[in-house]
Amino acid sequence: MLAVLTPSYLAASTYGLIGRGEAELTPRLVLDFAALLGIDAQDLSALTGVALPEPPPAAAPEAVDAAALLWEARRLSAAQARQVAESARAMRPEPRNHYYLNVSGA
Repeated sequence: MLAVLTPSYLAASTYGLIGRGEAELTPRLVLDFAALLGIDAQDLSALTGVALPEPPPAAAPEAVDAAALLWEARRLSAAQARQVAESARAMRPEPRNHYYLNVSGA
């Protein structure tokens, strides 16, 4: 989700290293995680001890919307989640079985 909705694009193993404290958690990642989790970036900064720039940039609207959608989707049953996924697929202009990522610098 971070790669699709934020400027952060790292390997899953790198996120694992960050989670275990074996790699640096950057201010950019704190901002992106906060947006995706739907929590205040300053609160996450205080919890992690990672200082943010002043003032911190606003979260991308797509990340804010995704966080709200994910929060609401947590209550869906497996059958309901499948139905939502099928409805979303039906709304696409053409069938896709993969995502195109717009990675900065690519």
